[in-house]
Amino acid sequence: MDDDISKAIEFLVHSAGDIGRAKERAVKADKMIGHIEALMSKASDEKSADARKMDARASERYLEAINESAEAEGEMAKLYSLRQAAVMKVEAWRTWQSTMRSVRT
Repeated sequence: MDDDISKAIEFLVHSAGDIGRAKERAVKADKMIGHIEALMSKASDEKSADARKMDARASERYLEAINESAEAEGEMAKLYSLRQAAVMKVEAWRTWQSTMRSVRT
């Protein structure tokens, strides 16, 4: 169990950078959806604003931006979940250690 706890603590110590980069990627990807929509809408030959917006949203670039955003959010959720699991392992270990100390006395 101590090896698992060491790995959990190591992950907690070193995961902040990965989480920060994942958050940065997710924010950029989310904003890129609107940017791509605006670019594609501007490039559309449609006359009405609604038609240009629909044309933009039907574009391959818009779909790629949505997929990138979803992947980035998924990576961030994965890292948060792994971090939470590591915290729970450490907390379970601390509780177990406390119980063992009280049994010995």
